[in-house]
Amino acid sequence: MSELENNPFNPVELWDNTMITVQDGDEKKLVDAKHFHVRYLVGESTDKKFVDDGSNKVESMEDRTLYLVPSIHKQRGDPFHYDATTVHSMTGKERITNKTKHLSRLEFCDGHELVEVSYESPGVECCPMTKEEAIDKQVPLQFIAGYFLGRKDGLVKIALAKTMIDEGDTIYENIHIIPDAVIREMSCLE
Repeated sequence: MSELENNPFNPVELWDNTMITVQDGDEKKLVDAKHFHVRYLVGESTDKKFVDDGSNKVESMEDRTLYLVPSIHKQRGDPFHYDATTVHSMTGKERITNKTKHLSRLEFCDGHELVEVSYESPGVECCPMTKEEAIDKQVPLQFIAGYFLGRKDGLVKIALAKTMIDEGDTIYENIHIIPDAVIREMSCLE
């Protein structure tokens, strides 16, 4: 079984409508755009609040929150984990229903825009440990999901976010450049 199949955290694509400034000749103008990004779902909660309904009665209102991170890490022999300082949340039942898509991993694929990559990443910081424990550690695996930009000169480029301008251009952000030699597995997402 592959390491990506063992990753217990599922990728989710999220989007929001936005406006960005673009250069149009000598002028700058605001244009409509849609911002997308891919994150891993690491938690979910339902919040219940009590409010006055306007007739001096208290009614309960429920809301839903998703907790998401940009990457997952795995140290050999340790459980999967993520950097708690990178967790961000998305709140609102309607927003979550209308502006998220849970992605599935595909066993076989070709030419998909969305991918998940597992690679050896010495840049992953880990948890507190003794000197002896640190010496025994191996290079951790990092899992990211995003938009496949291409492969050239032994390097794979994956963007974690993109902004699609209504006029047709796409701008990619949070680009990871990963040497082919350290990639353990790459699978498509749908």
